[in-house]
Order: sequence, then C-alpha cells, then structure tokens
Amino acid sequence: MRTLIAFSFLLTLSGLVFAQGSNSEIFLFDIEKKESDFAFLNGENITNNKSYDNQPSFSLDGKSILFTSGRNSGNFDIFEYSIADKNISELISSENGEYTAKEFDKNTVMFVREGKNDQGMGVWKFDRRTRKSMPALKNKEPIAYYAFNRKGDALVWIRYAFMMHWVNPESSINRFVANYAQPSVPHLIPGTDKFSFMQRHPDDSLWIKEFDPATRAVRPIVPAKDGEKDYAWMPDGSLLIGSGSKLFSFNGKTDKSWKEAADLKVSGIKDITRMAVSPDGKNLALVDNR
Repeated sequence: MRTLIAFSFLLTLSGLVFAQGSNSEIFLFDIEKKESDFAFLNGENITNNKSYDNQPSFSLDGKSILFTSGRNSGNFDIFEYSIADKNISELISSENGEYTAKEFDKNTVMFVREGKNDQGMGVWKFDRRTRKSMPALKNKEPIAYYAFNRKGDALVWIRYAFMMHWVNPESSINRFVANYAQPSVPHLIPGTDKFSFMQRHPDDSLWIKEFDPATRAVRPIVPAKDGEKDYAWMPDGSLLIGSGSKLFSFNGKTDKSWKEAADLKVSGIKDITRMAVSPDGKNLALVDNR
C-alpha cells in the first residue's frame, strides 16, 4: 500500500511541478518608482491564449519576455514576446517539454528540457545563432528549476527529492545545500553572486532563504506571504510576492514585514503566481491563473 501511495504522489507531483493552471495568462505592467513605494500601471494581457502560458523571464536587455506555452500542438515549448512590436515567436521546441527559459547572455538561453516518458529532465542551453541546443549541466538527478550567477555557479532544485544543490560544471562541484526546498524557481539576488530559494520549516512555515556559494552559508531572509511560493526581486533589492490579486513588497533594509504594494484587481488579475521584473526595474511580467 505504501508503494502505491508513493507512486501516486510522484505522478501527482509530476503534473504540479510546472503547471499552475491550464488556463494561465501572462500580464505585462509598467513599474513607476515613487518615493518609498512602486506603482504598477498599464496592465496588459500579452498572451491571450486558452492554453498554458507561464514562467516568464525578461531578456537581459529587457526588450523581450521568454515564456513557456502550449499554444502550438499541445507541447510545452519556449516562446518569445517582443515588447516593442507585441509579436510572439516560437524560440525553442522539440518532441519533449521545454520550461523555465532564462537568457544567460545575448546569444545563449538556458532552459529545462523534459526527457521522454517524464525522465531525464535537465538544464540545456540554446544558441540563438545556430538554433541548436545541448545539455548545460550533466546531472544525474532530475533538475526542474535553476539559477546561474556570472561565476558559473548554479543553484538547482532536484525534482522529487525536494532538495537544493549547488553545482558548477567548470569546478565539478555538486553539493547539497538544503532539504525541504519547495518547487519554486531559485533566483540570483540582484547585485550579488548569491542565490535565493524557498524552504519549508518543520513548523510548516515557508521561508525565502539566501545561499552564498563563497561561504556555503544559508540564512533566512523573510517568511513567505500567505504561504505563496513564487516571488521576484527588484533591482534595488526589494522582493515582490503575490497573494490573490494583490502584490506585496519587502525590503530587508527598511521593512520588518511584507507590506501591500498594489491591488491589481482593476486590471482583471485574480490569482498572481510566477513573476519576473525587467533588469532595469521598469516592467513586471506576472502570471494570472484563470
């Protein structure tokens, strides 16, 4: 019986790791900096698709948004939205699923490719010039989420094991960082080579944590708002997290807890999940589950 329960749990988790809603849309907002706060203006649905649209990230120049969509043939592939001309084009596709695309440099896009029969998931890199892809990390463990810094370090979330590992292919590093890590995209903390990730404590509380590869130290940053797992960093070091239609912000230098930043209900937002902020801090892309 225990074997059947465990197998059922793994099948359920397989469907939940990436998908947050079969009808999710990506909205783009302008961010206006005020004296001690932000305003989120001109919200626009940039995907307008009945299928899955999720996992947005900005290109390094802030001119486009990479995202995963099931709009073509039902497969989950990587698409790119041009902010200037509002055009969507397919960037990366295969017989398998592609997720979690992030631009590493102007010619390279990192992403997760799912193996056949839901096996062999790992981080790949796509060359914009040759249009070819190859593995970026030669891992044995299935990696679902990741973040890189400029030194070649990566913090990765190991699927099924609920662990964070620190890997560096150049240095052959693959070291355990934390257990009870949640299925949430780790992030590079702005202006540093440190990472953030989400961890569940024994009392069932969720915390955003910091990992420093230089010292291997893990430290708590702030408890997650309302148990939400998805968040984003602003260039100034502020954090954003969504709960329902509301955005909350936290800055460790000035705040003791989360404070409400905006209610996006007026823009038609119902359930904020994944988010990304442009490198210049002028735009916010967020996923709204419908």
